Amino acid sequence: MYDLGITIEPARESAPLQGIGVANPALVHLQNQMDSLSLALSRSREKTERQFAAIRRRVDSLIVENQRLKQLVFQSPYAELSTPRIRYTKKEGERFFEKGQAAYLAKNYPIAIDYFQKSIESDLPGAQIGDAYFWIGNCYIYLKDEYLALEYLKKVVEYPLCENLDDALFLTAVTYRKLGDKKMAAIFLKRLLRRFPEGQMAKLADLELKRLGTMD
Repeated sequence: MYDLGITIEPARESAPLQGIGVANPALVHLQNQMDSLSLALSRSREKTERQFAAIRRRVDSLIVENQRLKQLVFQSPYAELSTPRIRYTKKEGERFFEKGQAAYLAKNYPIAIDYFQKSIESDLPGAQIGDAYFWIGNCYIYLKDEYLALEYLKKVVEYPLCENLDDALFLTAVTYRKLGDKKMAAIFLKRLLRRFPEGQMAKLADLELKRLGTMD
């Protein structure tokens, strides 16, 4: 063919074969785009994985912080009644109850609440646990938190052998009356009179009922 001046070259539509010939520019451009997209996808995946790992670390950190804050709440004397606490022995409960009474007499009401709360979470007899609820209610009254006081005072009725049950019923009624709820005050006064018709608080309950009747 050389004698005729004709040379044979690979078709331009074909990709280079072992470095021989010329590739189709469109195919080369397409291949470059594919390589670029593949690289971008790889980098995006790595970035996403790093971001996900950072988010996962943040979530784990928040979980740990949440557990720490819960422990602080559980240790607070102002925690909710349903707050789970450590279970103490009867002997420990008696010691906490005595310390609570001492703190109450010293007018150190937050400390008294803490000790009485611990005695509640012990193996003390039900009657004494009812007393602890009663004294916590008294503490909150002195701390000017009547609504929280009512929550504890109303728990006393769950312990019918509690020595302070009649006092708790009367104090609950008086607290409701101070809050302007005459209906609830009357309910607890009548409950007191039915439960302790001859008790020491009966006369006071009767006078309080009459007082409610004269209120606007």
